Amino acid sequence: MTGWWIGWIAGGIVVALVVVLLLLMIRGASRAVTKAVNVVGALEASRDNTAGLWQVNEVNNNATRIVRAATAAREHLASKGA
Repeated sequence: MTGWWIGWIAGGIVVALVVVLLLLMIRGASRAVTKAVNVVGALEASRDNTAGLWQVNEVNNNATRIVRAATAAREHLASKGA
């Protein structure tokens, strides 16, 4: 074998290794995209399932206003009846 043949064989091996590594990187990136899509879907589902929790403060404020109004009404009625 001459030096040219050895060079061509070595170059072919290097090219084959690069191709294999690139295919592995592409496969890994594809799996990462699939996992990212699944994570985004799960986050959107959890956001939808917990949307009511963001209104708890408003419900508490409304309940406080109702209790204060009922207390004021009771006190007013008690003062009228006494």
